[in-house]
Amino acid sequence: MFDEWNIEKKKIHSSKNIKRYPKERDIWYIKMWINIWVEENWKDSFLRPVLVIKNIGVLLFCIPLSTKFKENIFYKELKTCTFYEKKYKKEHSMLILSQWKTLDKKRFIKQIWYISKNEFEEIKKLLKNMYF
Repeated sequence: MFDEWNIEKKKIHSSKNIKRYPKERDIWYIKMWINIWVEENWKDSFLRPVLVIKNIGVLLFCIPLSTKFKENIFYKELKTCTFYEKKYKKEHSMLILSQWKTLDKKRFIKQIWYISKNEFEEIKKLLKNMYF
């Protein structure tokens, strides 16, 4: 597993001319390795969906999504996902607020959904109250 990720990571690191433009409110698949211990794991070991909260040049502040429903302060259900392509099926989506990450634009693979402005503002307020 480690060796597979190292090969993938080298490909991501060496990629040039990245023509991806993640924006706030977008949900993208990103390339990332499996999580450790109490962190939420995903169905595919390298592709994970994230919601873009803030774009700062090539760095993006993001929150990962899960299809597992949990009722606690660190999970928030998404209600307004809109598809960019019809082939993606919207499953029950929960933001995992405790696992926010800062990611490089090179990790971003495919834009899949976006959420409403109202729901996005609600999420930003929730994050501000929780962490700042």
